[in-house]
Amino acid sequence: MNIYRPGSERPSAAFFEELPGLLELLVPYSCPVVVGGDLNVHVNDADSTDARQLTSLLSSFDMVQHVCSLTHRSGNVLDLVITFSDRAPADVTVDPHSVISDHALVTCSLPVTVDAPPLTERLVRGWRRVKRQRLASLLTTSPLCATPPASTTDVDHLFNTYHTVLLEIAN
Repeated sequence: MNIYRPGSERPSAAFFEELPGLLELLVPYSCPVVVGGDLNVHVNDADSTDARQLTSLLSSFDMVQHVCSLTHRSGNVLDLVITFSDRAPADVTVDPHSVISDHALVTCSLPVTVDAPPLTERLVRGWRRVKRQRLASLLTTSPLCATPPASTTDVDHLFNTYHTVLLEIAN
């Protein structure tokens, strides 16, 4: 998720009320989340109530801000990379500011693992070669076409009969 909050004024109360709602949308996905952008909150200023409020909010979501170097020519950390605490990025770098913009370029490497899909073994039969009349004959004379005794109402038993008969015919 990328966030840009204009920095001409302090963050409004609405910013701190709406940000948790955005983060709550990401939590159910149970996937790596990266929040980046120019939040224009001076997170390097320990005396800033906005910085403390943002840090507290991130902490409540078990999230961490990873940029430590100054990202703006005014000497503040405004551009952030935020992840869940167990997904810290590697190699967070801050290129010099004032090359193209008054902001620095922040880059990082994010460890991503891809789980191998589970292997599924299956038996595929050549159904085109099935002789339909022979199949019909086998089904007609099988227990599937016989009326079950009134005492046999157990669904598991009936399903097991169905499975067993069809497997025997297919084999």
